[in-house]
Amino acid sequence: MSQLLLIFLFLGILNCEAQYFNTNPYDYLELALRWPNSYCLTHDGGCREIVPQYFTISYLRPRQREGPDKQYCPSPFTMPNSTMEVNKNDLLKFWPDLRTDNFIESKSLWRDQWRRFASCYNMLPNDYIVYALNSRKRNDLKKILTSAGIVASGNPYPTRRILQAFRKALGVNVDIICEPDRSGNVYLAEVHQCVDVSGTTLIDCDNKARGCDDDPIFPYMGFQPDKDPN
Repeated sequence: MSQLLLIFLFLGILNCEAQYFNTNPYDYLELALRWPNSYCLTHDGGCREIVPQYFTISYLRPRQREGPDKQYCPSPFTMPNSTMEVNKNDLLKFWPDLRTDNFIESKSLWRDQWRRFASCYNMLPNDYIVYALNSRKRNDLKKILTSAGIVASGNPYPTRRILQAFRKALGVNVDIICEPDRSGNVYLAEVHQCVDVSGTTLIDCDNKARGCDDDPIFPYMGFQPDKDPN
């Protein structure tokens, strides 16, 4: 009897996982890459003393073209500590918590990202983390802007020029997000890339500049910057 019960429990787990992986409730993936300087200027709570001087991951999430976006989906998986340990160096470099450079304290960020967004993405936690990191490494957004004459110097740039620079370099449209500080200065905060449901190919985003009523400032913090990652 006990063996029969174990078999039924095992089959139930397999069925749960099969339903999870067969579910495809989204139309595309959105990779949000953050300019750390802007985040520190526009968010209360403070940043660590030195932040990266290159675009870092803000989030990777599934998106729906129609209807509400998915968050905190039921999942049989959790973010294991081993996944974060194996990817420690890349997580600290490309997906940092801008409030701290302490690895242990940063784990809450990646766990929350998994619960909030990745629980709705039918990949195992390790695959999700590795995919997000590899997607960030694939394109150096700061280099794209610099090559187009758009440099982090505290100067404003027309949103159209920023969008065109990414279109020319990537071959697809992106979205950009701007955020204001308390004085009303508007900063280039994030660049959003859209990826097909297979997670392999960049596709067009809407080519929109959200929150950019004025030409956004591309800020530099004024201290010795981190070296750009290889």
